[in-house]
Amino acid sequence: MENIKFYLIKGGRILQNMILKDIISAKANKDELFLLRTNVKSLMLSWRITRTPYLLSIILVYFSYIAMPGLTFNSLPEYEESVVSLIGYTNLVISLVIFSLLAIRRVLDVNQKWISGFVIVAGIYTLYTNYLNYLPPILEITYTEDSLITNMSVNLNILVVGLLILSLFPSNEYNNDYGLSNCIEKVGSSFIRIDYGGFEQFLDEFSLYKILPILKKSLSLELFNWKGRISRGELIYYYIVYQFMVLLLVILIYSIGTILPTILLKNIFLSSIVAIFLIWCFIYLLKVLILRLHDSYSSAFWLFGVFIPYVNVYVLYLILFKGSWRYIDASAISDNISH
Repeated sequence: MENIKFYLIKGGRILQNMILKDIISAKANKDELFLLRTNVKSLMLSWRITRTPYLLSIILVYFSYIAMPGLTFNSLPEYEESVVSLIGYTNLVISLVIFSLLAIRRVLDVNQKWISGFVIVAGIYTLYTNYLNYLPPILEITYTEDSLITNMSVNLNILVVGLLILSLFPSNEYNNDYGLSNCIEKVGSSFIRIDYGGFEQFLDEFSLYKILPILKKSLSLELFNWKGRISRGELIYYYIVYQFMVLLLVILIYSIGTILPTILLKNIFLSSIVAIFLIWCFIYLLKVLILRLHDSYSSAFWLFGVFIPYVNVYVLYLILFKGSWRYIDASAISDNISH
């Protein structure tokens, strides 16, 4: 890749002259707060979403509509009927708002407003059928011997089908007043592109030999080095390493249980080994999640969103589905939009 120089200007002075290939090779985002502000600004200013992230988002929101009430009640020790009703209506309203925002962004990306008719027709049909067939309560809870099952009375299947139809239309290749085209985002005075492809290339290059360097780093002080990036495909390698470590733990526990005769000494060793492994798992998982977020040009602070309902669905999208970022030449972009 050819060297492209850009300048960070503050207070009328050039603070830093950097070469883009050096940034890419460093593969690290050091200012997490700046990165978080950039992520939020991009969500607010860019009102376009291409087919792949749109399709993934619709599917995630639909499954969250089904599963979120159950996850919420499983975390509550006890609840009243009024709480059940409140959570049911809240789940419906939030899901419909997110569906609407995604549909608007998709229409603006295609730049053909007539395709919104699919969603309008599906929405009218959904409203009509639910009005005729609706039986309160909006959220039903049933108990089994081992679990709790929730069911939303409002059926959104037809609406989701109408929303999914919008993913069939190709994006407009030109920039417009609503954002940049082709998954391009503006970051300060520079531009990045989120790539959602590359899975076939990952399969072609897949090799178990790539697991050994990861295992070696995970068992050394490199475990605490959180600089770098992990693509979606590379998560497979890190998962294999985790499973390998679990296998080693099982073998080690079995060996200690066989060799050591003293019960007290055996329990101390086993408890210590399990505690060390749990600490290793926490650090290992945290590192993997942060590096994956950085690869999607997202701040590590998004991890706090895991504990917030519905925000955790977006965090799941960032970690598992959002593509890898790369810098692109600003000269290749038509500067015809203000943001």
